[in-house]
Amino acid sequence: MGLLDGAKNLIGDVVAAMDRALEDTGSGKLALALAKFYPGGLVAFLDRLRETGHGGAVDSWLSAGAQAEDRQAVPASAIAACLPEAVAGRLAYDLGIPEGRVATALSEFLPAAVAAESENGVLKPQPNFSTQIR
Repeated sequence: MGLLDGAKNLIGDVVAAMDRALEDTGSGKLALALAKFYPGGLVAFLDRLRETGHGGAVDSWLSAGAQAEDRQAVPASAIAACLPEAVAGRLAYDLGIPEGRVATALSEFLPAAVAAESENGVLKPQPNFSTQIR
């Protein structure tokens, strides 16, 4: 194995560890981070996704009784387009992941987090104490 292969394996291990750490923090951590840094919190972020054409995916996350395989994905690029740069930076710090992975992490973990934060197809009351970063 060459030096380049070793570096690739190390990077892959680091990314996998970050994904496991984010997954271990649970849905509450994502919702809380959005409440702190996205203007309007999780509710406003979901509304923004709806406005940009991803309402069907958001609704699939909230659907009562939906299984994980029923939840539609939103591409990381669409998530990134909905996140102001300063918010992405704050989320990265709060979640303990590199800023370049925020959109990908949200794309991967937000469907389950929203499902966990909903009841009977409706989002549970969410905290909203955003610092109003733009």
